[in-house]
Amino acid sequence: MDRDRQHRIFWSAGVKKEKRRELNLEKRVHTDEVWLEIEPFLSPEMKILDAGGGYGRYALPIAKKGCQVTLLDISAAMLREAKKLAYQENLNTITFCEGKVQNLSQFADQSFDMVLCLDAPISYAYPDHLQAVKELCRVSREKLFLSVVNRLGQLPIALELETKWGNSIKNSRSFLENGNWDHPAVFQRVEEKIPFLNRFVFPPLHAFLPEEIIDILIKENYQPLRVVASGSLVRLLSPITLRKIYKNQETYRSFLNLCREYDSQIEVLGVGARSASGLFIVAERNHHGTNLEKTDPPIETGRG
Repeated sequence: MDRDRQHRIFWSAGVKKEKRRELNLEKRVHTDEVWLEIEPFLSPEMKILDAGGGYGRYALPIAKKGCQVTLLDISAAMLREAKKLAYQENLNTITFCEGKVQNLSQFADQSFDMVLCLDAPISYAYPDHLQAVKELCRVSREKLFLSVVNRLGQLPIALELETKWGNSIKNSRSFLENGNWDHPAVFQRVEEKIPFLNRFVFPPLHAFLPEEIIDILIKENYQPLRVVASGSLVRLLSPITLRKIYKNQETYRSFLNLCREYDSQIEVLGVGARSASGLFIVAERNHHGTNLEKTDPPIETGRG
């Protein structure tokens, strides 16, 4: 099946489901942790692209900061929901565009002060995930905030899925080696005959290793500043502990800062959230003309 059609079917059917994900405490922590990474860089009148921004999970709070936001998504249904929410909150600084993260030809080079691509649209651009990164780098004037599917963190889920289908773990081994998760051939044939099924099954994707996405950004003349396996600490907690932390606002604020510190440690960069993208990167355009490939990027670890 055509990949664009597959994605439009899935994401357009999943607006309510995507919003309900925030009721999952692990995802809630992931969203709040990513917001803490973004917020300090925002200032009024900034031009920001939220590519693959869905129903406005980040675009809406960014617009409230006085920024000029362009929200792009492949799903018309997601954009309709984002427009409705923006209207309800009287936000008039958001422009809505239907499109793909791997084709930003409607925007000129360095059109935006900041570009966001969060909750893994790059991974779902597979097999055009490298083109997606190139396009996002091209249209950003200064900083990039990206999140992608964390390969090592998602391997246990790949194993769980594959062993539901049979006794082999061949696809999981391939996923570890190349990061590509394709639907089994027999399932693809069924999808062609019954497109409706694509409403319920996550599309194929590419999951990244930390050093893989870092190397790609360096080749695009971007300096990685911070790499975080967002959701690593919360993934290791029991639901009871997490609920107790979340109920106390002061404790929860302290916990989010602890997550930022823990999740940026090099020892856990291959973990990340189970229920979200799990690998978050802040990068900055290199304006100095130096060859980044010949230097060790000063990637920040620990608390930012």
